[in-house]
Amino acid sequence: MAVSHRTSYREDMKQHKVVNTLIRESEEQRRCLYGGDDAVRRALRRRYSIGELVSPYPNIYARPEYWKGLNTCQRSLSVARTLHLMHPQWVFTGLTALDAYGFDHTWRLHGETVMIADNRGRGDRVMANQGSYTLRRVFVPTIRASMIAGIPVTDAGRTLVECARRVSFIQALPMFDSAIRKGIAMDDVRAACRGSRSDLTSVLRVLQYANGKCENGGESMVYGVIVSGGYAVPEFQVEFRTADRAYRVDFLWRLHDGRIIVLEYDGMRKYSDPSMAGRRSVKQVVSDQLTRDQSLRSLGVTTIVHCDYDDVSAQKPLLRKLSDAGVPWIGRPW
Repeated sequence: MAVSHRTSYREDMKQHKVVNTLIRESEEQRRCLYGGDDAVRRALRRRYSIGELVSPYPNIYARPEYWKGLNTCQRSLSVARTLHLMHPQWVFTGLTALDAYGFDHTWRLHGETVMIADNRGRGDRVMANQGSYTLRRVFVPTIRASMIAGIPVTDAGRTLVECARRVSFIQALPMFDSAIRKGIAMDDVRAACRGSRSDLTSVLRVLQYANGKCENGGESMVYGVIVSGGYAVPEFQVEFRTADRAYRVDFLWRLHDGRIIVLEYDGMRKYSDPSMAGRRSVKQVVSDQLTRDQSLRSLGVTTIVHCDYDDVSAQKPLLRKLSDAGVPWIGRPW
């Protein structure tokens, strides 16, 4: 009996070392870990049962500290990279592939779902499991895969189509603008639309307005609210110059009566993130903004409107500001 206990203890210590090695390797590779054989699976389940590991998906685990340190997109990629090792034939699509490409999108879209392409099914299928993450199989008639960020994903055009089919115009526009800025041709998206039996109205709407001129996802969302709210499409990133300084504004409208209206998107990080504020205090940031506004008015700008993420997210506050400023309303496009 004593020999048996010693053997069991040695085996436990051996599995303990194996698991620790797997944890270290997985975190170095920015993924989770999984049990490749019965002994490791049992060891992982034991650690999970006592709270030493979390399990976002069946047989996939991570240290709680590692998992908590990841944002929503990083978690999605960590799970996807692990699933790729477990199922090398899977090709990821939709938001999962979008994370790999690094196209801008709001994190609120993530619903702990991993999306893989399937060219054999007749439609989307959700595969239930006991973890927090759900596997969704998405019907894709033709799968062209590339290795991006450590996982095989559908080509950029197909990825954008699958995302735009599932989200609103305002949510999709940042994805397309970001893709354009990264060099993705919108003809690739149009090519992915050909021969589809799905309703692609939402995709075509985004293609009509995406131009890559917004500098970030927040500005693209502002642009989306402007368009969907029925206001005239603005000019983008217009520059004003003084003798010794240049000011570039996010959005601008030139009216027939000579008025010039400027809209600036003020991300909240501007006031809270030292890297964005350049180590200035909030008071100094606000003061600099007032100075900038005064300079723009001296250069001919009639009205300056500021909006933040809350205005854009709620939409109505931004639309009210546009109306109050006199931005031309041309009617809702759809």
